[in-house]
Amino acid sequence: MEGKTTTPLYTQVYLKANYCGVVDETTQWRGKAEAAYEQLRTDIEDGVLEAGRELPETELVAYTGASRTPVREAVRRLAAEGLVDLLPRRAPTVSRISLRSARALFDFRRLLEPESIRLVAERADEAPVLLAAITQLLERFESMAGDEYSEELAVTFRQATGEFDSLLAQNTPNHYLGRSIQELRPHSARLRHIAHGDRSRIHEAILEHVRMCQAVLAGDSADAARAMFEHLEHVENAIFSRLLSGDAELLVS
Repeated sequence: MEGKTTTPLYTQVYLKANYCGVVDETTQWRGKAEAAYEQLRTDIEDGVLEAGRELPETELVAYTGASRTPVREAVRRLAAEGLVDLLPRRAPTVSRISLRSARALFDFRRLLEPESIRLVAERADEAPVLLAAITQLLERFESMAGDEYSEELAVTFRQATGEFDSLLAQNTPNHYLGRSIQELRPHSARLRHIAHGDRSRIHEAILEHVRMCQAVLAGDSADAARAMFEHLEHVENAIFSRLLSGDAELLVS
């Protein structure tokens, strides 16, 4: 990436609050490869490791705190998911997302996710744990609706939408449908931070999630599916508007 100064990964590791030498309890019992994989995947999804960024093995070792073998396993998994490109005689690179692939992703999501939320809403009254979780999320979305835009709001909203998406995928009664949605999540997450970076869009998105939560809690499967379809169209429009204007952080090939 000509003309751009890149901070080495071994320097970035000291700048990040999540990985500043404090080992989270949840990573203590995970294998080193799993912890490295989760760290790198999260940072790719959130745009911390931007598209096109080279990931030399020596820097990844310092960045993750893992040895070479766990790092290689983590990179192999990321490559299998399409998040990292592996080329001969070159360092692994965070994969770029083309406009065509982003469009195809949303075409596929519009087939899957409205059907998923429709099925979840139909059976919601049979799942009290799910209803309680959706109720809590609804309260969080409603509390955000009155807040002014800030980076903290964007992060909080992104976390809540991630939980919402996970709940739907995990509670979709069709196993194959739920698994397909889960497999798309890393790619959807890479684009989500672009949409959430649109200050004029975020409050509309919050209200869309309020509507989806309310439809699930009411058992209104038709409105839930309709709300999800409309939400995906709005997100896609926001993302492509930023990509085409060159205002997005994500590099596009």
